[in-house]
Amino acid sequence: MFEISQILISQILVWLLFVYGTVFGSFINVVAYRVPRKESVVFPRSHCPTCQHALAPYELIPVLSWIVLGGKCRHCKARVSVRYPIIELATGVLWALSASRLSATHLPAAQLSATPFSAAPPSVVTQPSVVTQSSGHAWAAAPLLAGSLSLEQLGVWLLFWLYLMAVVGTDLTAMVVPNILSLPAALVFLLGSGFTGVQSWPMAIAGMVVGYGMIWLIRLISRGRMGLGDAKLYLSIGAMLGPWLTVESFILACVFGLIVGVGLRLAGRLGRREYFAFVPYIAIATVVTAFYGRALIQMYIQHVL
Repeated sequence: MFEISQILISQILVWLLFVYGTVFGSFINVVAYRVPRKESVVFPRSHCPTCQHALAPYELIPVLSWIVLGGKCRHCKARVSVRYPIIELATGVLWALSASRLSATHLPAAQLSATPFSAAPPSVVTQPSVVTQSSGHAWAAAPLLAGSLSLEQLGVWLLFWLYLMAVVGTDLTAMVVPNILSLPAALVFLLGSGFTGVQSWPMAIAGMVVGYGMIWLIRLISRGRMGLGDAKLYLSIGAMLGPWLTVESFILACVFGLIVGVGLRLAGRLGRREYFAFVPYIAIATVVTAFYGRALIQMYIQHVL
């Protein structure tokens, strides 16, 4: 009976955080639209940016309102970007995935694989890390998002996903990562990561240095073709992932961006010297690395090196 109750609690927690994640994702859309324009995120109330019509409560239901209204403003019929429901849904899924990673001290580890959003097989969920001390790679021994989160660490990750979705939104809407978001976030996630043990203090600091440094170096070599906004974003990513996974996330981001960029150019939708938003690919790579980064490194070590 106790085990059944724990399974039920874990299911409720995952779904509850999914719902709350979509709600917070809706607010993140407001932040992403207004912050680059130096507007208040509180006043005025949510409205259509085309006709300024104030949105009714039933027009603000995350994801569902966009679907029901056919992706258009109910008043002026202006098209509403698909990025709004995507960011809402992505935030909800990330919150749910993170909730499914609570450690055995909070939820039975053996039951975590039963959660509907679990992204790792039981062998990963019930172990502290894919790469262990015995493999000779001590830097990979600390658990990240592999079924080992404390409640405090979960809170830090939830906040991190909100920040990541916010800068995805600002990059898509205005091609910028605002300092008002990135600089305070760097301090918040350094403190959050260090105090809760997401990373040790040395690894969190090293991750920030590596993250900022590699973007700064690429900017120098490319003569400014890469913005320092990405470097400031990587301060927070580095604090959460540590140095090695930070490098891995950037490599994956480059791969994802290259694939999509080449595809857009071949399709004639992107000019030869035209810039495109890179933060979404950083975000996708960061998510992949946070959940599967250690497994990917282990596969690389076993099959390539």
